[in-house]
Amino acid sequence: MGGSAFSDLENPLITPRMPTDVYEQVKASCHAALGDLFDSVATPVEGPAKTDHGDIDILVANERHRLPRDIEEDTAPSTLPELHARIRDALGAVHAKAVHNTTNLAIPWPGSDGQKHIQVDVRICKDVEELNWYLFKHGHGDLWNLLGSTIRPFGLTVDERALWIRIPEVEKFDRKKAKVLLTKSPTAILSFLGLSLEPFQSGGPFPTVEDLYSYVTTCRYFFIRPASEDNDIDDAGLVGGEEGTKKLKSNDRQRMRQRAVYRRWIEEYIPSLQAQGLYTRPDVSVQEMRDKAREDAFAAFDVELEYKARLKEWLLQKNVEATRKLIKEIIPADMEDKNYRGCLVSGLKKIIMEDGDSTGFESISRPNFKDEDGLYGQEVIRRFVKEKQDEVGKVAWEIQLVRSRAALQKKREKETGVVEEAC
Repeated sequence: MGGSAFSDLENPLITPRMPTDVYEQVKASCHAALGDLFDSVATPVEGPAKTDHGDIDILVANERHRLPRDIEEDTAPSTLPELHARIRDALGAVHAKAVHNTTNLAIPWPGSDGQKHIQVDVRICKDVEELNWYLFKHGHGDLWNLLGSTIRPFGLTVDERALWIRIPEVEKFDRKKAKVLLTKSPTAILSFLGLSLEPFQSGGPFPTVEDLYSYVTTCRYFFIRPASEDNDIDDAGLVGGEEGTKKLKSNDRQRMRQRAVYRRWIEEYIPSLQAQGLYTRPDVSVQEMRDKAREDAFAAFDVELEYKARLKEWLLQKNVEATRKLIKEIIPADMEDKNYRGCLVSGLKKIIMEDGDSTGFESISRPNFKDEDGLYGQEVIRRFVKEKQDEVGKVAWEIQLVRSRAALQKKREKETGVVEEAC
């Protein structure tokens, strides 16, 4: 099938797949037309061995400002709607849909009678850096789908912005906060992964799908789980075939359905390497490889301090939450006097988590509840509560009585207008 952006119209436009000669001809004419509007115009390198194409993807950046002959130069940047309109006019589109910084356009098929159209998708990048990143991330078809699934188990992620390392302790609860930036440089990323820059410098696609697969195997974190019934579930390495398909995440299963190159990678290529015993590292666990990738990242990029600070901040936050929960759980929920239990729990939290020296609990001795990393020790807290529960409860109850009397007195004074003298 071809482009599908205009299939939902009341009268859907016909946008069939293009043979390579038509694709190249139309791409060149679109680049030329958009070159009058933008300083930078580019298209990501196609995947290998493609004989036809569904649509044309074009990236643009840095709007050009021309000096009209009869008025002063207007250097104010155009708004996105204005840029979308200029792009539509420049390409002679018969229909267009714009969402945020991307517009889908339908332009006439060369030499046709108006029945066929070509879908052109134009993304307006905020600068050349973003344009170059998009060329890198979306070049060579399925390349980053394959590389992404290779490095993901080891805590590394390449998204639409950069290469990141994920903090496993944080990742379990918050994927966004778990990411620590490593680099936005395509060259640095390839170097870190042990990959050659040549495919990104040549300007052309890989000759064959096998060449693309072979390139991925040169990644320093690429290896296959050995074919053995004794494999531990934590053994590291890619697994293809039926077993590998079962382990795929939902987005990867969707790629299996939609992307033939990715499907063949999982169903044929990985199993063939496994059967030959190639690229295997027996008895290496996912955790060991994740630790290795983290140490490699610390050595290659100046992120160790940020990583450890982020982890410590998260651990402190979770430790505080867990301590509040622990204090509440230690005191039996089935106490007969619920008010007394509330006072006791509140008093323990003040002593343990708020120091308690200025809240009426100064007389109660206490240990150091935190370790050298600033984390509350659960066993220390449990022992303290066991030894001091009655003492803390007595003080907390007295404090509550004093507060209750004061509140009652204030209420009476408000109602009667008579200020009572303290005894």
